Amino acid sequence: MTAQQLKKYTRRIRRRRLARRGMMLVLLAAALFLLADRNVKPLVFSLAEARSAAMASAALNGAIADALGDGMGYQDLMHVRMDAQGQVALLSANTAGMNSLAARAGAAALARLESMSSEEVGVPLGALLGVSLLAGTGPKIPVSIVPVGSIMTDFETEFEASGINQTRHKVFLELTASIRIVIPTGAKTTQVTANMLVAESIIVGGVPEGFVGYELTDEEMNLVP
Repeated sequence: MTAQQLKKYTRRIRRRRLARRGMMLVLLAAALFLLADRNVKPLVFSLAEARSAAMASAALNGAIADALGDGMGYQDLMHVRMDAQGQVALLSANTAGMNSLAARAGAAALARLESMSSEEVGVPLGALLGVSLLAGTGPKIPVSIVPVGSIMTDFETEFEASGINQTRHKVFLELTASIRIVIPTGAKTTQVTANMLVAESIIVGGVPEGFVGYELTDEEMNLVP
């Protein structure tokens, strides 16, 4: 073998070694990326879900406040029937008033969530380290919030003792929304619920013997097709 042929052979061997090393580095980098993605992705989703849920909850509470407007009295949601002694004998739901409030709250919630979907929030990369001093540092991972499906509405009532021979009756409006959280490496759907006191009254005397509650139909609950 001549000197020139030896040089060519040596260069060929070196190129093969460099190619093998390059391939090994690529495979190692890919393995590290997949490992990091598998370990970090749940944490990113957890942080994104917490941030998104807080924002969506604020939006739902704001929607209920918007629906209440200048205020809504207890008589707008409940009918009270008195007995011959002037005591409360029966409470029944004012279906029309509750339907109207539920529809306004659902529409306001949808509008607020849709406006959120056009904005993009970010989770600081430093928050992944779990160190409070670094929680707001580093580049931000973009997170999108997209409303999914229907805004569900429901009413809840509660009776509680309030002094001597008095009972406080509370009416709550509950909104539940499904939102989709989108990050660069995937997406996840979660539910967010907001509950707000919308009316209350003090009943003097015993708890009424009759109480007719309120239940939304499927059409009323599914305010968004």
